Amino acid sequence: MRSASRRFLAALALSGAWVLPAGAETVLGPAMAEVTFKTRSADLGVGYTWGNGVLTYGGHDYPFEVSGASAAAIGFSSGNSVGKVYNLQRLEDFAGTYWSLSGETTVGKGVAGHLMENDSGVRIRLDEIRTGGRLAASPSRLTIRFLPAAKKTGADSPTKKD
Repeated sequence: MRSASRRFLAALALSGAWVLPAGAETVLGPAMAEVTFKTRSADLGVGYTWGNGVLTYGGHDYPFEVSGASAAAIGFSSGNSVGKVYNLQRLEDFAGTYWSLSGETTVGKGVAGHLMENDSGVRIRLDEIRTGGRLAASPSRLTIRFLPAAKKTGADSPTKKD
């Protein structure tokens, strides 16, 4: 009985990390930009996440890399995320360190959601599809750094969306 109660509470806590971001749209206000991420996470107690993404803001695409750490996780997973960016007034406010509480239970294939905020007040709401095997319920810290546009596009400026 005790084991079943623990499993129920763990499942409730992990599902709450996904449900909250889904209903956050009205609280956060209008979306200012969109992001896509491709990440991988490897954990053995303390974990590491790395990957890349693209911010679409003001009709331009800005490539970036992401890396960070989490606590209380075990396993390996990779995923693709799409999300909305809120409270982004200037492009330079997007890069920085984001904090979130996250939960993930992936066995084969799973879904996750994140609501992250940086020191400039920029918030990102992500919906993810993950593959692999990972269990995590922890605070996470991710750092986003813009990549030189020439590295991704072969040009000296960000790519213009048509």
